[in-house]
Amino acid sequence: MDARDIILREKNISTTDVLGIISFVCTTSKEQVLANMGKEIENASLAKIERFLCERRSGKPLAYITEKKEFYSQEFFVDKNVLVPRPETELLVEEALSVLAKRKDITDILDMGTGSGAIGLTIAQRTLKRVVCVDVSEGALEVAKKNAYAMKVNDHTDLLCSNLFSGIKEGKKFDMILANLPYVANEEWDSLMVDVRDFEPKRALCGGKCGIEIYREFLRSANLYLRNEGYILCEVGGYRQAHFIKNDLESTGFKAYIKNDYSGQERIVVGLWINLS
Repeated sequence: MDARDIILREKNISTTDVLGIISFVCTTSKEQVLANMGKEIENASLAKIERFLCERRSGKPLAYITEKKEFYSQEFFVDKNVLVPRPETELLVEEALSVLAKRKDITDILDMGTGSGAIGLTIAQRTLKRVVCVDVSEGALEVAKKNAYAMKVNDHTDLLCSNLFSGIKEGKKFDMILANLPYVANEEWDSLMVDVRDFEPKRALCGGKCGIEIYREFLRSANLYLRNEGYILCEVGGYRQAHFIKNDLESTGFKAYIKNDYSGQERIVVGLWINLS
């Protein structure tokens, strides 16, 4: 059997995912698979391909099958302990890098809810600035640690297990805090895609009854850990959440604005802390 046979036979999985599985098992690129569609695949590889196709049919994300996901042109190791990095999260990185390009004085950065480290490690790699990566999950931090070493930024990052700011030393101040915290509302859980609902860590997704309860807890203390004229950047789930969080920031003294993602959805809320006391 060759790649063409496998692709033509498979009716329940996208061609992109089938190609991904074939290229992963055969340790070659998707382009090479397409260029050699008629090449026979050995039986041992066929057995692995069928096993992974079966897992994908059940809804298991391709990233968990291959244990890798591209984010901001960098390959990240991922497993069941972390969310699969989303393309829309790249906008948070882009906005942070834009701010950093203008503010050369920013040195200390915090990535809250780091997961695989996609945000914080990318910032560290692109800027060589110091980034503290925080997550409440030890399993997630093990994933982030692997990625930090693979990306050669382990000397620029610190990994900390903490429930929000509880594990951060009192008096510690940052110039920028990045946050991609859980923001799925309880009532939205059953409507999520099977790939997400049945396989990704619920703790990293559910943000409470309205979806922003964890964010609001986070924001109650965030300004205490920011230097004057420090930034906070949050990824959120649309118009309602974005405006709630923008209002929360402004009510505590931040200057705030919202950035839309490429589909027009309100996705990033940015706050500038001006301490007038």
